[in-house]
Amino acid sequence: MAAREVPGLGQAASRSRRRPYRYAIALVLACVAMVALVLLFVAKSVSTQDKLTQIGTGLAGSAIFALIYTVLANREYAELIRDEIGTQLRGHVTEIMHQMGQLNQLFLPTDQYPATQEFDARFNRDLTRDLCASSFYFFRGTSAKYLPGRLRTSDHALEVVQVISVDPRDDSAVNARAADRRRRSGSEGKTLSDIAQDIREEILSSVVALFDCRDVCSIELGFVANTSPVRMEIFDNAIYISLYRMTESLRSTHPATVRFAKESQTYQIFRDECRRQLDISALRRRFTARDSDTELLEYLLSLGYPEVDVTQLHRLRQSHREFIVPFIRALETMGT
Repeated sequence: MAAREVPGLGQAASRSRRRPYRYAIALVLACVAMVALVLLFVAKSVSTQDKLTQIGTGLAGSAIFALIYTVLANREYAELIRDEIGTQLRGHVTEIMHQMGQLNQLFLPTDQYPATQEFDARFNRDLTRDLCASSFYFFRGTSAKYLPGRLRTSDHALEVVQVISVDPRDDSAVNARAADRRRRSGSEGKTLSDIAQDIREEILSSVVALFDCRDVCSIELGFVANTSPVRMEIFDNAIYISLYRMTESLRSTHPATVRFAKESQTYQIFRDECRRQLDISALRRRFTARDSDTELLEYLLSLGYPEVDVTQLHRLRQSHREFIVPFIRALETMGT
């Protein structure tokens, strides 16, 4: 229950604050009057009227002095209190702002990018800047279909690229991701089975394209039998988290994305989680420049693509080169 204000309490408090000054004036006047009376009545040669006149004059002068002194002292005291309170408040505000800045750095994204139908120049520019300042590129998502284009257009040498994709052999994982794509503009008229098959072909094409990037840097692949509602791209200085399940993302080709700095807890948590997933992922394989198409075909067979042969590899490479052209053009024209 809220406390009710007692009637007259505010007025009493205000009066009590003024009493010390009244007491001070009264004390000064009383002392002056007492001293004046003692001194005047000791003098026998002065008439009573003159004595009273002198007492009145002394009291008036003392009262004026006491009043002026009290006003000036009160003003100086109030100014001193205001300065002290202001200094303390500024210190508290500075400390609060510092703590808020630390909390923002720990928990809030440094940037946000809306879902789009076309390539977002600002998103690609920022991600490319972080890529070019990083020693590694860690990707976790459905297929990494755009990642080969980023590697080919970047003039920065990475030590390793690590990729975790959906295991194309796991029907439940592929179907869950297919359900996320049903509302996209390019999925009209397609059944869930059709979209799932598109995802499997997308994964196949991406693996081949990533394998062909082994001359750029070491490529490490892993597959998980589950699907996540987010896509992650991790660098030395930042993590980009794309949100597949947001309403705008479900209707768009490119999902909404948020960027967190490396100082954030989000970066630390998801970086460690992705590394753990890669450590335990199925069919983990690292490709280097020494590997040939024979090793690639063997790997694709283990992923559930027995129909792929040398001729099919050529077709997949040509298809991905055509697919990636608009994206590479977007990267080349986005500016810095």
